[in-house]
Amino acid sequence: MKYIATINVLGIFLIGMFLNPLNAGEKTGPKIVFANETVTLDQLPSGDRAKYSFTFSNQGDQALLVAEVKTSCGCTEAKVSPKEIPPGGAGKIDVTFDSHGFVGKVEKEIQVQSNDPARPLVELRLEVEVLPTLMLEPKIIDFETVHLKTGHPQDWEKHILVKDIIKSGARVRFVETDVPFLRTQIESVQNYQTKIKIWLVPSKFRGNFQGLVKILSDSQFYPVLVLMVQGDIKD
Repeated sequence: MKYIATINVLGIFLIGMFLNPLNAGEKTGPKIVFANETVTLDQLPSGDRAKYSFTFSNQGDQALLVAEVKTSCGCTEAKVSPKEIPPGGAGKIDVTFDSHGFVGKVEKEIQVQSNDPARPLVELRLEVEVLPTLMLEPKIIDFETVHLKTGHPQDWEKHILVKDIIKSGARVRFVETDVPFLRTQIESVQNYQTKIKIWLVPSKFRGNFQGLVKILSDSQFYPVLVLMVQGDIKD
């Protein structure tokens, strides 16, 4: 009877081993692991493209299937290769960001959907600082109050600088304004900076005014720069 009881206990233990997945070596499924999920790239001139490859591996024990990759806007493209990764295998997501129209710090998100049971959705982040090809200084011309009879001659004129930030060699071709009593002139070009003079000419106009100054250049990404001009003309 003692031997029979021992055999019964051993049989129950073996049956338990067979039915218990943990003890039987149950597969845990695919596991997606990225080398980096947030990446900061070097400064980028506006209009250029930035490229980066997010690498990842399957550290699970079943095949990893990347179902979909989405980006936060049309300016960013993402392509995964391959879409099916065996256990221990690796893949990558090639990301291309088009910086045209962007200036300053930019953050873009890439969403990765897979069959990883623990992390079915992973959000990747791409950070980059986009530099303007050309920059105006100042961005607004304000003559404030100009007294034609008692004011100083220097009150009649202002200067702006067009700075070629990335030293691309872009040149200012022409300057124009929609204010009839304003004149513009390119004064000098030195050290990747173009100095432009804007001044008032005598007219019958009195009161507040606002207008635009357009600067045309041969820059591929900034062919037209616009700044506002304003002031108040009194006798």
